[in-house]
This record gives sequence, C-alpha cells and structure tokens, in this order.
Amino acid sequence: MLTSQLRLCLTIAALLMLAWLLHPPSSSQSSTDDGAVEIHYLGSSGPLSGAMEDAVRLFEEESARAHLADPSKPVYRVTISTNTSKDLTADPTRFIISVAGGMPPDVLIFDRFAVAEWSSRGVFQPLDEYIKRDIAAGRPDAIRAEDYFAPAWNEVSEGPGGVFGIPIDIDTRALYYNKDLLVRAGYVDEKGQARPPRTWEELEEMAVKLTERDNFGRITRLGFAPNFGNSWLYLYAWMNGGEMMSADRTRVTMNDPRVVGALEYITRIYDKLGGAQAVYGFQNSFQSGALDPFITSQVVMKIATSSEISSSFAQYGRNLNYGVAPAPLPASEIARGAPNVSWMGGFCYAIPATAKNKDAAWELVRFLASDSTRRIVAESERLTMESQGRVYVPVQVSKKGLNEERFQQYVFSRPEVDSRLKDAVRAFNGLIESARYRPVTPVGQLLWNEHVAATENAIFKRMSPREALEASTRNVQARLDKILHPKPGPIINWNWFFVGYALLIIALTTAIYLWDARKGGAAGGTEQRASWLGGWVSASPWILGFIIFTAGPMLFSLIISFCRYDAINEAVFIGPDNYIRMFTADSLFGRSIGNTLFMVIGVILGNALSLAMAVLLTMKVRGIAVWRTFFYIPSIVPMVASSILWIWILDPNTGLINGLLALLGIHGPSWLQDPNTSKISLILMGLWTAGGGIMIWIAGLKGISESYYEAAMLDGASTWQQFRHITVPLLSPYIFFNLVIGIIATLQIFTQAFVMTQGGPANSTLFYVYHLFNNAFRYLDMGYAAAMAWVLFIVVLLLTLLQMKLSERWVHYEGD
Repeated sequence: MLTSQLRLCLTIAALLMLAWLLHPPSSSQSSTDDGAVEIHYLGSSGPLSGAMEDAVRLFEEESARAHLADPSKPVYRVTISTNTSKDLTADPTRFIISVAGGMPPDVLIFDRFAVAEWSSRGVFQPLDEYIKRDIAAGRPDAIRAEDYFAPAWNEVSEGPGGVFGIPIDIDTRALYYNKDLLVRAGYVDEKGQARPPRTWEELEEMAVKLTERDNFGRITRLGFAPNFGNSWLYLYAWMNGGEMMSADRTRVTMNDPRVVGALEYITRIYDKLGGAQAVYGFQNSFQSGALDPFITSQVVMKIATSSEISSSFAQYGRNLNYGVAPAPLPASEIARGAPNVSWMGGFCYAIPATAKNKDAAWELVRFLASDSTRRIVAESERLTMESQGRVYVPVQVSKKGLNEERFQQYVFSRPEVDSRLKDAVRAFNGLIESARYRPVTPVGQLLWNEHVAATENAIFKRMSPREALEASTRNVQARLDKILHPKPGPIINWNWFFVGYALLIIALTTAIYLWDARKGGAAGGTEQRASWLGGWVSASPWILGFIIFTAGPMLFSLIISFCRYDAINEAVFIGPDNYIRMFTADSLFGRSIGNTLFMVIGVILGNALSLAMAVLLTMKVRGIAVWRTFFYIPSIVPMVASSILWIWILDPNTGLINGLLALLGIHGPSWLQDPNTSKISLILMGLWTAGGGIMIWIAGLKGISESYYEAAMLDGASTWQQFRHITVPLLSPYIFFNLVIGIIATLQIFTQAFVMTQGGPANSTLFYVYHLFNNAFRYLDMGYAAAMAWVLFIVVLLLTLLQMKLSERWVHYEGD
C-alpha cells in the first residue's frame, strides 16, 4: 500500500540509521591502488566533457609532474560523477544524504544562493583559512576577494562563518527587445530608431499594444509577459525599491508595500493580456535554441539573462534585429534618481564539511578558479564551437579582470562579430557592479518557493496581491523564527534507540517462540522441529529485510517526528510541536489535503469507466482478446513516461485534445496551466489508465453464473435491471477492493504532479505527499515530514477500517 516515494523515505531513513553507525572521520583520505589521492568531483549537470574535462586532466598531470620533482607531494586523481536530480538546488536529496552519511563529493558546483542556506546547517566547509594561507604564502594563484565582482563574492560570504564558495560564473539580467517590431508599432526616438521602454508605465502600454491574437482570440505574438524569461517577483520588487528580507536577515518583508506594489503591477499586466491562463498557455508551446520564441518573433520583449547571448543569439539570432537595455523602472523611482536594477545569479565551487580530502579538494578548486585554467577552458571552448561552425561568445565570469579580458579577446577585438552582439555584451557588463542577488538566508529555498506561489496566487486570481504576500510572509517567517530561535530540548541518544530496538526484536522473537511452542511447532518431535526451523529459515530473508528496511525506519521516523531533525545535525526532542504546527501554522497543509481529496473523484470515475469497458470486453465477439490488450496497455506504461506524453496531449496550443475541440469550434482550456483545470487534467490522465482495473472486473464478471441472467430474462427484467440487481451486487467484493486500493493510491499521489506541474499553478496540484516531499528533501525538515507521514499512515488506516466496517452493509459474498 506504500507508494515508491514513501518507500524511498523509509529506505533513506534506514540509510541514515546506518550512517550514524558507520560515519567515517572526515580527516581520513581516500586513495587509489597506485597511491594517488582521489578527489571526487560532482558537476552541476552531466559528466564533465570537452574543455572542463581537459582542465581536470591537466590538473592531474601537473600533480604527477610535481610528484616526480618532489615525491613528498601527492598525485591527485579526479573521479567525476553526475548529479542525477532534476535540480540540485531545489532538490539536493542525493547530495545532502551523502553529507549526512559521511560520503559526500570532495568538490561540487552549487548555486551560490543556496550555499548560505546549507552552510547555516553545517553542510559546507568554510574556506577562509585556505584563502588566508595561500595569500600569506604569496601564491600567484591565491584567491582574493578584491579580484571578484562584489555581488558574486558577497553572495558566498554573507552567511555564517565566512566564505563558503568560490564564484565561477555570473549572469546579469536586462531587457531584450525586437527593434523591427517596436519600429513597426511606432515606438521610435527622434532619429526613427527603436525606443525601448524606460518606465513601468511604458512597458505596460507596450506589452498590451504589441500583443497580437488570431480570430479565436488566442495569442499569436506576445508583447511582454512579466514572468517570461528570467525575472520573477524578486526583480520587480527591487525595481520598485522593495526588499524581500530586512537588512539583518531576521525578518521577512515580502508584505512590504513596495513588494505588494510590484506584484500588483505584474498582475495588472497579465489581466490586460487576457489573464495568466491565456499567457501561460501560449508560453507552454515555446521551445529553445533555434526555435526560441524571441528569435522567431513570437515574443517582442523579455527580461532574461546574459547567458542567452552565448547559447542562443550568437548561434541562431544573427539575422534578428534586437537590442538590450536595462530593465524599466517605475517612473517614481526614476524621478528620485534610482539607479538601473539588475539581478545576478550563478554557481560556485564548494567543499562539503564532511569531505574526506579537503586539502586536496582545495588544490583542485584553486586550480580551476585560476586565471590560467579559465583561459585554457575558454580557448578550448572556442576551438570546439568554431570547429562546429558556431560563434563563440564567452559567458560572464565572476573575476573582474578576467571577464574584461575574455570579452575583449573574443568579442570586441573581432571585426566579424556583429555590432548588435557587442552592444548587448556592453549593456550586460555595465550592470554587473550594481546587480542585486537573492537574500542570503537559511530559508532561501522556502522563500523562493513562497514568492513563486504568491505570484501565481495573485495572477491566477486566487488571492489579492497583498493577501498572497501576507500568507507567504507568515509561512517563511515562521520557519525562519524556528531556525533563528530553536526550541531547546534534549539531544536524542541513538544508542538507546538501537539497544531498545534490539531488545524489542528479542522480546517479540521470544514471544513468538513461546506461542508457537504451545501449538507444538517448536516443541514437537524431531521431524516437526526440523520442519518448523526450516520454515523460519526460509522466511528469514523477508524477516531480516522487514526488520532492517521497514520496521526499523518506521520506528526511527516515529521518533524523529517528535524532534527537530535535518539529517545533518543531531536530532533534538521538541515534543508534539511538529504535529501542532501541522494543524495550526502550516497554511499549505490544508491546501494539500483539499487538493488530494479532490482527486478521489478520479477513483469513482476510473472504476466506473473500467467496469463499463470490462462489460463490453466480456461480450462474445471476434478479436475481443486484441481489444482487451489495447485497453490494458496504457496501465503498464511507466508513470513518468505517461506524464510526459500527457504534457503534450494537454498542451493548450498544439495538444491533441484542444486540437479536436477546435475542430468543433470550441476554444479549449489551458489545462495544466490553469488552477481551475489542473487537477481535472490529472484526473483525465488517470482515466487513460483505467484499463488496469479491467482484468479484475473481467474476472468478477466471468465468475457470475449465466443462470442468474437467464432467470431474470424469463421474469422480463431489462438489461439495466439485470445489471443493477445481479451484476452490481455480485461484483460488490470487487468494487470494495478497487475502491480501497484506489483511495489509498490517491491519498499518496505524487509522480504526476512532480513531473507535470511541480505543484502549481498556484499550488493547485500541491498534493499531500508532494508537500511532505518538499519538507523532507527541499527544506530538510525531516522531523516535520516524518510527522506528516505518520498522520497519512493513520488516515489511510482509519479510512480502510471504516470502509471495511461499512462494507458489511453492501458487500455480498457468494458464500454468505
């Protein structure tokens, strides 16, 4: 009855228990058979290849040469692994568990904004001592703060305890605009050249005027959408002079009037464009690369990152007449002399706190961050891209001198590079020093998720902008207060847990033995005892598996449900606080329950549909076995594959369903992009797999004797009367079984939302298990997630018992 997600939770709990026993000391070093020191490197996405792999191999070669000159110096060997999660920042499960188990990578690439959150929990190693040691030694490749752009360096050094990462790349944000389309619409300056918007008021007007529609009112060209590209509410809040958090990072200020004003502005634009549903539906068909909607003129303006110049415009936008300008500001902000606002993101090199080879890891970090290595990487990238007929434009990097040098060498000094591209690079580089970055806080991921939820709640008209931001502020502030002012309590001594668990197993084993002895199994004759012992030996693999991977983790999770526990630090007993918080302080708890209960509709519809199909498929016609196969196949398609398929089918612009509706002259809904239809979309997808229950229904129908129907026909009963008074009563055990299993599965629904909607839009598909998953693996609030899991277990148990009790009134068994 457990879903794969809950089984994963139990397995991880088991691994955490074993990690506690087998936690290796962080000072030990791992080495290969030939004596080389092994450095485990975890990349951000995919295995290292090309230029980066060349740099790592050069590092190994240099260490080998240094060892030949001085045998006291170690030889390094770098092993590279791939991050397999969907998003290492938003879903760092694999990495965090490796840290908790004492087996993390030695070096990894991590989002700078997330470093502060995890460093506050002791996940990352402070790098200050390494930096100071290199500077004191006078190393020419020493890492110095003054060499880096201030926003990038501050983002990794504002957390507790100093510097926790070495910045790699940066990406500022600005407004891209299509010059030809602006000129065509009459937005020109005194020289007749395209004039981009400078104020919010101009941007709002142009967003509406430049949007075009077809005869059905559907958007065919989008003037501007606030959240398309890479901007989000963060940037609009900064534009309007607002802040998401106070300067001392102790108070969440998402409900500040300036932030509210920014969200009201975003909402107003979506309203004027016909609603967020229409805009999101149009955006759903967008692609990347050569089919980027800005390059194909489907979008006139967007706020996006500088990296798009390298990845898209230099390759596919050579014939596009575009420009780049700072993001517009409110007229009131311009009047008071506010500077242009941009937003900087990017990644950094970091060393986990429990890494085995910290010194070796630092050698690799310093080598990869050095100017000489970055030059080698850049030149290798250039040669690779030009050999493929592509234009090489470097991305922005975090070091001041190196960034200027790279663009001078590869862009400004090359006459073959288009002047529009050069102007775009100058515009982005001019925004670096004043760029903003997301607040450095231990609740960074929750703040991000809540700011997205508040935006969607407002633009989809679930709440007013103020109400949405007030609710999100409360959620984040409550979590921040618990971190900054944790409730004191005793630290759990897990020695007693393992001793108690062992004693419990011994007691249960003894009780079973004594009980069985009374029945003669353990105390009978030699042959009977041998048979008894053989039975237990045969069952022992399952018994041991249950004790280690199910019963133990369940008991472990029950204990931590009364604790403050994040899998990294010691579990602190806090009593029933997690359960109290669930029903009093978590606003998403009720939303997740409501979303989940709504999906029970799908159980009823699915069972009705599968029964109807089973009735048809029991008819005696030629080829019926083939039809049964056709209807059954969808139920064996993996859920992830089904989810991806249905994303295409439910696409509001090019999807099969809306295409069929268009033939009937009906303008189909936005399906997954609309909070009002998102859950209905998932129910519709579930009906596609209704064939999975057909086999059970067919077995039940085949078990009904034909004599009942013959007698009913002789009495003049109609087909409907036969179905109602014969088929349904005799199928009641099957109805009961499908109903119980369906409700249990529905209460644990997860995969569809995780793959298709990520809980949105506006938390409309944030189901209970998805909310549990977020707390456990995205916010690492394991204690609260364990409490949620036990509440779910109790609810499932009670509902099952209730259904079994009620079944006495309507379920009829043939032997009764």
